[in-house]
Amino acid sequence: MAHNRKIRIFAAIVLALLMLLLSGTVAAQTTTSNRDIIHFGSDITIAENEVVNDVTTIAGSVIVLNNGHVTGDAVAVGGDVRLKAGAKVDGDATAIGGEIFQEEGVTIGGDAVTITEEDGGIIQGLRRWGFWGLLGRIYLINATFYALFMLAVGIIGIVLMLLVPTFLQSIAETINQKPLLSIGWGLGGFIAFLLLVILIGGSLLGSILIPITTLMLGLAKLVGINAISLFIGEKILRNQRYSIPQLLVGIVVMAAISLIPVFGGMAFLILTIFGFGGVLASPWMMEQMTNFRHKQPALSADD
Repeated sequence: MAHNRKIRIFAAIVLALLMLLLSGTVAAQTTTSNRDIIHFGSDITIAENEVVNDVTTIAGSVIVLNNGHVTGDAVAVGGDVRLKAGAKVDGDATAIGGEIFQEEGVTIGGDAVTITEEDGGIIQGLRRWGFWGLLGRIYLINATFYALFMLAVGIIGIVLMLLVPTFLQSIAETINQKPLLSIGWGLGGFIAFLLLVILIGGSLLGSILIPITTLMLGLAKLVGINAISLFIGEKILRNQRYSIPQLLVGIVVMAAISLIPVFGGMAFLILTIFGFGGVLASPWMMEQMTNFRHKQPALSADD
């Protein structure tokens, strides 16, 4: 029951956002009849005797004053629907994360729908902080996660540079000399993993191979992020050749990129694919694959 309710709430939010995006602009409050009104982060007030079509607000309330008329639906996401005396809604009156308040003489042609959510949910966050306030808090949580993640990546990179410096250096050099090959291997590797999950997911073989492959993919991704960071740092600090200071500078740049809203996540993903592809296309990986192929006939002969 609770799960289905959360799905309904999420679907309603997505629908409301799509309506906002498709509208292109946020309509100003108007007395013009037969017009849809969408507000973002504020209340909508339908004046006395005003006639409008659909009314939708996100992180706000819908207020229909005396004898106001909504010929379509009245929807408030993260707010209330307040209908004053004589107000009329021909369609549905829906309050997601709020309440519907009706005075005498109110007419609702469709359904009066109230969808509530437990304290601490997305809708309650909308009501408490507003849309941009909620987005800001989500951004801070996301930024904290990426900062801690890049800190862990940097520690791993420093350890690798101290123990096997040529390992990361060779991958960074592969990215530098063969960028197209690196991005090709990166995309191919991720696609191969997705195909593996689709083909054997849910089977006994999949229960064995998929966790192992996921672990290997995760390790290669961590190494790849360090390698692309080392590559970026080398481009910035050209006075050295693939050193720990360059790695740290690259880590900081990668972390800063990840904090850019929307586009930063896309850029970080592309750079991660570059780094992952650099691992797959590196001389070390090619040597491992060559050794593996050479061992296969010998094993068959012994059998």
